[in-house]
Amino acid sequence: MATDEDRLTGLCTRPTLRERLAEALAQATPDGPQPALLALDLDRFQEVNDSTGLATGDGVLSRVARRIVSAAPPGATVARISGDEFAVLLPDSSTGEAVAARLLELIGRPYAVNGHAVTISVSIGLALSPHDGGDADALLRSASIALHHAEAAGKNHSVRFEPWMQASASARQSLETDLRAALALNKVELRKAMVVDQFKIYYQPQVSLPDMQLTGFEALVRWQHPVRGMINPDDFIPLAEEIGLIGLLGDWVMHTACRTAAAWPLLSNGRALQVAVNVSPIQLRERRALVASIADALAQSGLDAARLEVEITESALIGDACETLRSIKHLGVTLALDDFGTGFSSLSQLAHYPFDRLKIDRSFVRNLPDGADLTSADATHARWMIQAIASLGSGLDMCTIAEGVETIAQAEMVRAAGVTDIQGFLISRPVPEGDVLALVRRLDAASTDAIHIFTEINHVERPLQPGVLQP
Repeated sequence: MATDEDRLTGLCTRPTLRERLAEALAQATPDGPQPALLALDLDRFQEVNDSTGLATGDGVLSRVARRIVSAAPPGATVARISGDEFAVLLPDSSTGEAVAARLLELIGRPYAVNGHAVTISVSIGLALSPHDGGDADALLRSASIALHHAEAAGKNHSVRFEPWMQASASARQSLETDLRAALALNKVELRKAMVVDQFKIYYQPQVSLPDMQLTGFEALVRWQHPVRGMINPDDFIPLAEEIGLIGLLGDWVMHTACRTAAAWPLLSNGRALQVAVNVSPIQLRERRALVASIADALAQSGLDAARLEVEITESALIGDACETLRSIKHLGVTLALDDFGTGFSSLSQLAHYPFDRLKIDRSFVRNLPDGADLTSADATHARWMIQAIASLGSGLDMCTIAEGVETIAQAEMVRAAGVTDIQGFLISRPVPEGDVLALVRRLDAASTDAIHIFTEINHVERPLQPGVLQP
């Protein structure tokens, strides 16, 4: 039997685990206890390494390993599968769910390592023999599939394998194969024709308050699959991040959006339009590559750097993110903190980041009422939250933009709260590149009428249809 050992934790490794699992399955009898397998993955562990350093990360891994061993029943095998992934082979499947629950609680307790207080959670997949796999490879695969579902459920969960998950895993593998093909990469460059054929950028307008003047567009990538049709970004963006292709996709989006925006005309008031491009937290970790990508996109397109806004989510504000943001800011672009209010960034640290704008998450706007009743408890609470964010932005010399504005009533409420800009279906749905110029002309010409509609807000008692401000 293999006896290889992980140097950091002292646990056995995957080959030993597989051998012991095969032996346990071979020795199991129909009337006796059946083995089970737990697959564990520490949630967002890379952020621990990024924010505290590798030495602290290794210290956390060692302590996690000890806690797993302490929770494992007699006769169990605990293994370190890879960087932050572990597995537990249980001799009796009837203990599986209880051990998983114990591990969720135990691993979630705080750690004190090298002067750092670290809190981390874990996702767990559970596979039971013989229902979920009759051999070692099948049971390992089932536990891994269940683990993926636990992570997709919001992390810090334990999920038991179910037969339908196999079909879901196959569909995901198929989607991954298609994504890799659509972003095929050789040693020199993208197979650009394939990317252009399948990936498109849609643009959603942003307007200022209270004058409703068009200020720019947010670039939103879409995947038009030749067989599957339009694929939701929520399905392929996380997948691109997970399999290491987000940098490639993000680079294409950045270059395409800058090239498109460079051709946009000035407004009738002489104002130039901005374009906002989202950057993944994964991209932000690769500082040199990201800064080089932005600089190259600006140089190739000829777009004035001041017309490019780079959007970052709160989840990216870890480790040396501030230094990376300052490097991006040094290029002359503006920075926006996206989905503000949904993450866990420290307000005391926010002032140290070089952001120019806060984007209020659509979930806050969604809670605002659609009609003229602005005095309900829910409306009061939502207004207070938005006003707090707007006041914070004002105090830090940052503009604020509310996402997801769909009605005149919502627009008035965010304006009254002090928000400076809005974006949402009230103005327009995202449109393909070919429709942008016509939309610019319509919104530019309609701004005066839009102001009139906006000032008559108190007389509007029904939500307007998306794009109502377009003539």
